[in-house]
Amino acid sequence: MADYEEKNVANHPTDHPEARWFPEAKLGLFSHWGIHSVAGIQPSWAMIRDYPYADTDAYPRERYYALACQFAPNRYEPERWLAAAKEAGFTYAVLTTKHHDGYSLWPSEHAKLGVHTHLGGRDLVEPFVQACRNCGLKVGLYFSFGDWAWPGFPMNDCDFDHERRDQHPAMSPDEDQQQFDDFYAFAIAQVEELLTGYGRIDLLWFDGVHWRSRNAEQMRSLETIEKVRSLQPHIVVNNRWGRVGDYVTPECKLPEGPPKQWWETCMVSNGHWGYNPGNPLPEVDWWVEHRDRCNAWGGNFLPNVGPAPDGTMPDDFYERCKQLAEHPPADG
Repeated sequence: MADYEEKNVANHPTDHPEARWFPEAKLGLFSHWGIHSVAGIQPSWAMIRDYPYADTDAYPRERYYALACQFAPNRYEPERWLAAAKEAGFTYAVLTTKHHDGYSLWPSEHAKLGVHTHLGGRDLVEPFVQACRNCGLKVGLYFSFGDWAWPGFPMNDCDFDHERRDQHPAMSPDEDQQQFDDFYAFAIAQVEELLTGYGRIDLLWFDGVHWRSRNAEQMRSLETIEKVRSLQPHIVVNNRWGRVGDYVTPECKLPEGPPKQWWETCMVSNGHWGYNPGNPLPEVDWWVEHRDRCNAWGGNFLPNVGPAPDGTMPDDFYERCKQLAEHPPADG
């Protein structure tokens, strides 16, 4: 999100008293993790030919999806990461339960691809949720509406080719409506699984929400937020599903001035959104400067650190956490 004009405000914000933690949260930990971590490449985007921000070519898509057979989180230790994060001043954490590639980290009854197809149904979301609670962090779950494993999902990059961006095949309005309705039922069923299977969830981070040229009403945005709040009345939701939600989320940049509403900025910390072993994390000054800039304008800072494919965090993550603990926010 590049600006804060009227079109980008978060509509239909919550007034639930148990959501009031968010504007005071200051610092959150974003973790993109999945089959992409095996190769240390961008989540999902790496499989698109000639995509300008993907550092490694995993095209054709079969090369990318073959990574699912190598994903072996046999040292998964979310409580160790989150205990360090808590000591460093992080107050919430957000895990990618499913990115655009469609690989679900929980044993979804609806997913085409995920832990149920490659890890014997092992649930990777539950240990994260429990670790957040054990460490005193608010629980955040990322969910991509876009699912490139779903046959016929209308990607912006047709046939995984960036040179064919927005070249959707011709389709009658009725056929398009039927496809959307079928896919929406699938997506909202997965959201329901996440919001009913793990107890209290504090934050839902939507992403990848588009379907050809549909507007917010056609994306059933208001219906979606009302469904979410019927399941978890206290929950905080970003506004990436049709600009309906509680807060705005600029990406990889700071706003030009203080927004007038709840906000957070999410940012890569080591070159891209996933595990990137070739790039060390930035020095502590980077973390402190961005956190304090966001906090001074009433917002939160959500830097991303991608775990390794075995489920461990990079060593320099723990070093940065120790250093951040020595540089608390100005008001404590």
